[in-house]
Amino acid sequence: MSKVYIISELCGQWGGSVERAEQMILQSKMAGANAVKVQLYDTYRMPGENRERWEYLSMTEEQFLRLKKFSESLSIDFFASVFDEDRFGWILNSGIKTNKIASSLVKDQFGFCKRMISKGLLTYCSLGAWKENYFPFHDDNIKYFHCVSKYPHTTEEALEVMPKSFDDKLVGYSDHTVGIDACKEAITRGATVIEKHFTIDQSLQCDTDSAHICSMNYEELAALRIFCEKQQ
Repeated sequence: MSKVYIISELCGQWGGSVERAEQMILQSKMAGANAVKVQLYDTYRMPGENRERWEYLSMTEEQFLRLKKFSESLSIDFFASVFDEDRFGWILNSGIKTNKIASSLVKDQFGFCKRMISKGLLTYCSLGAWKENYFPFHDDNIKYFHCVSKYPHTTEEALEVMPKSFDDKLVGYSDHTVGIDACKEAITRGATVIEKHFTIDQSLQCDTDSAHICSMNYEELAALRIFCEKQQ
């Protein structure tokens, strides 16, 4: 079995449809992902303007638990990035043992991040918005992802700033490029966790689903899994 753990990020690509999300989870499992991840937020608490346009992407607790149960039925790991205290409560109440901190939270809600980490869950943290040359947290349960906070960006942009090697603290790469070449390079450099957005159809790109174009589809995820297996 490959040592590389692939996370299929459903994010906004689920389009507010639980049925589409279930299809994405099934495809992710079939193509070789180890986990699927969702994002839990209240649109009206998020920064920026015209937040009402994103309201349809706010997942309810009932939807969240339905997708957790569906993932468990397929034996694929399921967890989330959360953006407020209430939704972190959903994680704790659900019994999920993994959490993800988005890089924007490290910059804007440092105290909230510390409170989440203190619960002892295995916690992945993206560093795209963290501009210091040291890790923000030093707890034993925290692992870091390199990423570039731009949707999308080119493989060339990714390689310009990608670390030369990964280790037991900087374990992974969260990718926002078109295609999977940057993911392959990160694996070659020692990344053992890869996170990338997933979509059932890259042609769904629109103003309110701006990450479809830099999301992997079934074929790309399957190719990434095969690449991982060949690295053994």
